[in-house]
Amino acid sequence: MKRNKRNFAQFFIIILVAFVFMGCNSIQQGKDLIFKQVNRGQLLADAATAYRAGDFTEAGKNYKKVLIHNQDDPIVSYNLACCYALQGDASKASLFVTHAFQNGFRGLDLFFKDKDFDPVRKDPEFQKAVQDIEERFKSIGTMEYVEASSLQPYRIRFPSDYDASKSYPLLIGMHGMGGNSEGFISQYDKLENPQVIYVTPEGQYPLSMHMGPQWHRRTWSITEAGKKAWKSSDKMVSDYILKTIKKVSGEYKISDVYLMGFSQGAVYAYTIGLQNPDMIKGVIGFSGYLMNTEEDKSILTQQDIEAGNDVRLYIAHGIDDAAIKVETARELKKMFESEGFDLTYTEFEGRHGIKADVFNDAVRWMQL
Repeated sequence: MKRNKRNFAQFFIIILVAFVFMGCNSIQQGKDLIFKQVNRGQLLADAATAYRAGDFTEAGKNYKKVLIHNQDDPIVSYNLACCYALQGDASKASLFVTHAFQNGFRGLDLFFKDKDFDPVRKDPEFQKAVQDIEERFKSIGTMEYVEASSLQPYRIRFPSDYDASKSYPLLIGMHGMGGNSEGFISQYDKLENPQVIYVTPEGQYPLSMHMGPQWHRRTWSITEAGKKAWKSSDKMVSDYILKTIKKVSGEYKISDVYLMGFSQGAVYAYTIGLQNPDMIKGVIGFSGYLMNTEEDKSILTQQDIEAGNDVRLYIAHGIDDAAIKVETARELKKMFESEGFDLTYTEFEGRHGIKADVFNDAVRWMQL
């Protein structure tokens, strides 16, 4: 009997070793599946394009592909729920909107007002999901804001042949919504032998996107805080950028100062540049737009535009930009030209982004 047990143990060990080797081999063979490279940005862009076109089935397919590779993404889960709701699928809309809130989505007010869910709001299964979500929300309270001082970061890069005895133009780069200083400083790598000092501040606020757990994605504004707080926070952005310019200019030899903004960053770059023509020589705007001077929450006025027409402007926009249509840039061009600005305008083949050759052209324009 003991001998049989020993034989069985030996047999078990052999099987276990074989299984381990087979398992490793299976993992090896499956690497391409586990680590398959996915262009998340392209999938999300395709999903947004299909959504705007009313093709909610196609939009949902793309959101699902993204979600497969990051199953805890609350924003994608929420958007997928919207697509199912618009198709009248209450069961899947309930499943994915619940999944979104369970993984940190916090936009309860948005959820209640979102017309995408109107086709399924009377469904009993969806109503039960709404009730469960409301119950979970009662424990987290509400969010308010208070003004407080803090140190704000920026990153800085220099020409490869930097000479401390020489003066260089300073280019302040302001990232788009969801970006950060670390990601935006890498735009410097697109430049061919840049002879500028490049600095990237960082949006003061986490891009919560109605989420609880925060990613390292930043935004320059807190639009959900109400008009008064929004206006105050915009002024703080301006103070932050101007203080950054003064600090860098005090530590290094700076000739002229330019702002370069992408998307949301361009909105603030235009505003800060126009309001400070004595400090800022020019603004480069990639894929951006201008604050509405007629809104009471805006810190930009028509008088700022008229007083700031000594600021040089370079506007660049992708023809296929789905986030901010190229028509927005064309209207901006007309307005600035009518105000007598020194304006350089270019459209490029591409979507919402910064194209290397155009960025190089903009930096050359700075030094003309």
